[in-house]
Amino acid sequence: MNGNPTYHAIALAAGTLLVLPAFVTILTDWTPRGLRGQRHATRPYAWAILFLYTLMPLNAVPRILDAASDVVIVCTGLAFIPVTVALVCFIQAERATRRADSKRVS
Repeated sequence: MNGNPTYHAIALAAGTLLVLPAFVTILTDWTPRGLRGQRHATRPYAWAILFLYTLMPLNAVPRILDAASDVVIVCTGLAFIPVTVALVCFIQAERATRRADSKRVS
């Protein structure tokens, strides 16, 4: 069920190097050029992506450690928690964008 742990380790390392730095810097108040007009929504987007990032170690680490299939299934089931929190963050970002747009129009 767990497959080759090397592949999971490589995927986790690549995901960490590609996902974490950009969104951690956004949380420290740096804004990418494409989102500078929507500064109010960048933090909820960054939090959402970080919660989605937690899926990577949550699924990869038990497989790397060659855990029992029950542990892998439980960790996969726990993935609904960060996905739900990320969904809430995306909704907050959308609401912040709508509030800012309505203030700009008024």
